[in-house]
Formats: sequence, C-alpha cells, structure tokens
Amino acid sequence: MHYSSRADSVGEAEAGAFCASPFRLALIIPAYNEEETIEQTIATLRALTPDISAMGGSIEIIVVNDGSKDETGLRAAQADHIITHHSNRGLGASVRDGLAKARLLDADIALKLDADLQHDPADIPNLIRPILRDEADIVFGHRHARIEYRMPFVRRVGNKFYNWMMSKLTGWPIVDAQPGIIALNRRYLSAFDLPGNYNYAQQILLDSRYRDLKFSQVDVNFRKRRHGSSFITFRYPLLTTYQILVVIALYAPIRVFGRFGLALSGLAASIAIAEIVLFLLNFTSKPVIHPNLVLALLFLGIQSLFFSILAEIVRTRRS
Repeated sequence: MHYSSRADSVGEAEAGAFCASPFRLALIIPAYNEEETIEQTIATLRALTPDISAMGGSIEIIVVNDGSKDETGLRAAQADHIITHHSNRGLGASVRDGLAKARLLDADIALKLDADLQHDPADIPNLIRPILRDEADIVFGHRHARIEYRMPFVRRVGNKFYNWMMSKLTGWPIVDAQPGIIALNRRYLSAFDLPGNYNYAQQILLDSRYRDLKFSQVDVNFRKRRHGSSFITFRYPLLTTYQILVVIALYAPIRVFGRFGLALSGLAASIAIAEIVLFLLNFTSKPVIHPNLVLALLFLGIQSLFFSILAEIVRTRRS
C-alpha cells in the first residue's frame, strides 16, 4: 500500500512533464437545489480547459441533479452530461451514478466536487497529479489546512471522529475523511462498489483499502457555503455509521464482527469462571450470580460469530 499526507506542488512550467499520454478527466458535480451556483460552477470548470489541456487531458462535465425542486436542472444545461433523479436519493447515490457515467465515458480520471463552489477548481490540477504520476489510485482533498472559516463545533467533532475511525479501519493516516473533493483513477473506476446512499467518502476509502489501492492526500482551499442546500441532515451521523458497518460487513466481516463475537463470548466466559471461583471459595452463595448477563453476552457473541461467517461466505461469492 502507498499513501502520502501531501502531494508535492508543481509549477505551471512543469505541468505537462509527467503526462506521457492523453487522458480524459470526468468532473462529477452532484447537485441538490443549487440554482444559485451551478452555472458559475460549470463555467469555472470550463475555464480550466487550457490548464488540463497543457497537462495532456480533456474535460467532460457530469452534473447529477438529485431531485432538485428549483431550476438546477435547467441552469446546468452547459454541462456535457446531465443525470436526473426524479426524487432526492442522497449524495452517495449521486456520486455512484456519476462514477458509473464516468466509467461509461471511458474516463481515465473521475473527480467529484460540490456544486456550491466551496472548493476551488484551481486545486484540480494538484489533485490529479499524484494519479498521473501513478503515485496514487485515489486522492482526497485536505480542507483543514486552508479552510476560510471556522466550522461549527458539532461538525468539527464529527470530522475528527470519522478521521480517527477511518484511519483505524484503513491503516492510512487520514486527515480529512469526508472532504467533498476526491480524484479517482481508472483502476478504481473499473470495479468500484458503493452500496450505500450516504457517506460515499468513507465507502470509497474502505473499498479502496480492501482492494489494496494506493491513497494520497492534497491540501485544498475550502470556502464557506453561500447558497444552496446541504446534502447533510441531522440523520446523517446515524445513517453513515450504519452504512459503514454494512460496508465493513461486506469487505472484512471476520476481522470486525468475528473479533467482536469472540470478545463478547470471552467476556461471558470470564464472568462465569470468576463467579464460579468466588463460589468455590465461599464468597458467594450461587455458582453464577449474574446468569442473565452471562447468557446475554454469550448469545450476542455467538450471533456475531455466525453473522461474520455468513457475511464472509457472501463476500467470497461476490468476489
């Protein structure tokens, strides 16, 4: 596995030096009620065409209109491709459909960014350079070094939690687990698997980790949202945690749920043995003082073990 916490910056004069062949860059923009910014976002991305051409590439812009109730769809007419959801299906579903379209277009690189201009399109060349150099298969933007405003306390805590959790699950030193701007190469696009409609960034990380792909991070600018509607709701932490568990079950059931089942079963056995010893030493009047607790832990442990085995069978058949 390969990772780096920061990709090197490269000057304009060096921009095309490492591009041996033409590449096709698909820019994916999920949009929900973004009529205020979608036209400007598309125009700003179009303005990058000379820079990308100098690196040996061409641009295709894909807008995924996720059930917007305003004029987002009409104002996105300058995009090369528009995917329309007739109801709001969630950010994960939008990213999944955008990646599938990029794969159909035979894109060499897919880059997802938000429609609200919180991300600076000028960072795109830096994001795709590690891929063009074959240093990474996926590149995450790192917002926190260049953020232009102070995030609300709850979001800062949530970000730190997800950074910690994803670092533990992947073994990569992740500093921003849900950046909003991510570049993915052809190797990732060829067989990506995003089963959930939320927390697409964490799904991409786990999917990449279990496929033994290379990971990198690049500092990016991040501005405060001025218009539009965020995909994130108050239900987001519960939905994302649930879907992360689903993804773990798909990719590493024995590692997580098997260990959890063994731990619960071991705890049940330890409590039972300790209480039996206390009984034999005449410290208690019953062999097991907490039979319900022991049985509950043992039951949950065995259930988790059986679940991990079944999930491993499903994972093997899917592979």
